[in-house]
Amino acid sequence: MKNMIMILLAMLMFSGCVTSSLKLNKNEELVLKYNSEKITLTNKIKESRFLNFKDLFVTIYKLQNEQGRILFYEKAQTEQNFEFKYGGLYTVMYVFDDRVKYEEVYRINNLRLVQLRLQDKRYLNVMIQASDTQNYTFTYGFSNEEFMDIANKIKVKEEDKILKLEDEGMVFTKESKSPSNWNDTLVFFTPLITPLRGVIGR
Repeated sequence: MKNMIMILLAMLMFSGCVTSSLKLNKNEELVLKYNSEKITLTNKIKESRFLNFKDLFVTIYKLQNEQGRILFYEKAQTEQNFEFKYGGLYTVMYVFDDRVKYEEVYRINNLRLVQLRLQDKRYLNVMIQASDTQNYTFTYGFSNEEFMDIANKIKVKEEDKILKLEDEGMVFTKESKSPSNWNDTLVFFTPLITPLRGVIGR
């Protein structure tokens, strides 16, 4: 048994697995961590809003960096006996009323950089972190230039492909409201969440 554990640990160490996280820290900084590196995306919370859907809890933050650039950051977490029905990308597409059109700029494991086409034909650059089926975080409002710069910083191999975007992603001002569309119909009748698979049938 000990030998099996040692073999598994060695495989993990040498597999080149990339880990990432997208979180707000205690200093109100939104930080993207990947391997041992990190990028601070914003450093100030302007406002926040909490949405309670009984078995799903969403917090929407409006954030600003030192240059005044605005991003929105959303943290969605299910109750412990529930999980998201869809992966991170498709959940986010539902939240923005987008069912079809997206372009993937870059992907590392569970971190995805995508551009969505919204129903009003505007484009939105979104970074999505979906490490497990109960917790999704995503942030949006990047210009194409900043989005591409982040993709180039986090790419694992020099030969990794990064999609060049043709349509400009929208950016936000201090007066902007979040364009995400969380609501009861979306959450309960789509539905976005479902009982945790291990709980069904107990």
